[in-house]
Amino acid sequence: MNNSRKKTLAIVLRRTDFGEADRIINLLTPNGKQVVIARGVRKPKSKLSGGIEFFSLNEVVLIEGKSEMKTLSSARMCEFFGEILKDFERTDFAYQAIKKVSNLCEHIESVEFFEILLKVFRSLNDFEISLDLVRKWFILKIAEFSGDEINLETDKNGKKLQANLKYDFDFYDKVFVESFSGKFDANDIKFLRLMVSSEPKVVSKIKGCDIFLNKIEEIIPRF
Repeated sequence: MNNSRKKTLAIVLRRTDFGEADRIINLLTPNGKQVVIARGVRKPKSKLSGGIEFFSLNEVVLIEGKSEMKTLSSARMCEFFGEILKDFERTDFAYQAIKKVSNLCEHIESVEFFEILLKVFRSLNDFEISLDLVRKWFILKIAEFSGDEINLETDKNGKKLQANLKYDFDFYDKVFVESFSGKFDANDIKFLRLMVSSEPKVVSKIKGCDIFLNKIEEIIPRF
């Protein structure tokens, strides 16, 4: 393949009409955010339109030109998460997740954003996984890149979190504070650790998942 052509997986973040029949498209790829132009995509018989839909995983071919903006040469939909569109709240959150990731990509370079957003889509598409779980999982994962991550290793005094102790939570410092009458124990901390290390489908299988989700509501960073 010519060096000026590159095949990659991509998720559509934004589409903007341009000219009479073109679109400027923001794509999220495993290597980061790409802004491309899809020429003639708004024409009725365009072969590109089916591969640049929201809530889908696509395989695209990009051509590098003289300008910084690449040209979308071909696009093929690999996976469509259409079940999301059957529920207003899931659809709304999916758009929120797209917007959040798109904004973060402007300031932070990370190859993990692609996998995070893809897992959000796959989880929202599965109605056996609660929206509450997907939302909290996404917030915790994104917090790792925005400086709001929760300290799940040591307490406010720098001591390793202990299985036999109870804790309250200092939201300002995102850290647990040892307390005799604390609300949180080792099981809550284990659940949070699982949340940040696994995907929603795995977490959803945990016995008492909904109870844990309700309990950690107050310590999840704002979104």
